[in-house]
Amino acid sequence: MMLPIIFKVVTTPGEQRIVMVAWRRLSRRSQLLSEALGAELLFFPDRIPYLRAAFKTMRAVSKAKPDILIVQLPQGPLLLEALVLKLFRRFKLVADVHTGFLMRWEWKSLLLNTPFKRFLGRCDVVAIHNEKMREILPKGAQQKALVVYDPWYMIEPVAGSIREQYIMFPASYHPDEPLDEVLEVAKELCPDVRVKITGNWKRRPEVKRHESERIVFTGYLTNEEYDVLFANASGIISGTKEEYTALMSAWEAIAYSKPLAITDSQALRESYGDYPIYYSWNDKGSIANAINRLLESTPDPLARARLKDRTAARLKALASAIAQHHA
Repeated sequence: MMLPIIFKVVTTPGEQRIVMVAWRRLSRRSQLLSEALGAELLFFPDRIPYLRAAFKTMRAVSKAKPDILIVQLPQGPLLLEALVLKLFRRFKLVADVHTGFLMRWEWKSLLLNTPFKRFLGRCDVVAIHNEKMREILPKGAQQKALVVYDPWYMIEPVAGSIREQYIMFPASYHPDEPLDEVLEVAKELCPDVRVKITGNWKRRPEVKRHESERIVFTGYLTNEEYDVLFANASGIISGTKEEYTALMSAWEAIAYSKPLAITDSQALRESYGDYPIYYSWNDKGSIANAINRLLESTPDPLARARLKDRTAARLKALASAIAQHHA
């Protein structure tokens, strides 16, 4: 089992102390947000029913005495515990809501997240990944919602040394991912293209039927191995079949100034603007065109600059909202 990870930030007298808590899996977004806000990041890996994580959270928050507490959602029980602690510690509570907290992809989501969604309205600020997500928030939380993009410009790209041409699909193997559709097209219509798919394929073992000399499943990679593979990729392809989901892999591609192809949706166009190549996940011709364009295109630096300005503005708005509530 993984050990707790604690990134500590020393605060000076008079500064507000910000603590961010995550359970089970630590997202790169949480790492970047905590760094950008000067927060102390507490990560407690645990499994259902999260009893160890709950105990460690209570002890750590009581010791830290934060002015602001940010919780990474899912998991629902973390939100409930934060609200209970808020009664005694009187900190301001920010919920950083990932799409998995709001969508019903699996029975676990239905049991562990759905009962807790109604508590979002009791938070002081609700951070969401795109404006479209506001539609699926409980009514009590919609007015408290603030769009905050992943602070991707804080990623420090590693140097690449390209030895082969390939595109990379950073996969989570969630049900909303158009992995089958993309790999089917790569196999049938793009015979000269190599694709490397990262992540734990055992979450969706049926996708291994696409494996070939050109289509490679890397399996689990360390952060260092992942960064090197990313840096050497000719382009990045990713996507979602859902309307409300954001893509960390897309922000990573932008940080690395890589050609990027993602599915076409209102939420993704709002988030990533005119930087990516967009494709329809249920249209083989559209997917094939996107794959071929990845190998030929060069990202627009002006589009990247505009995204950096927008992302920084959103982060500034969050920092301002936190400061106002703290005051």
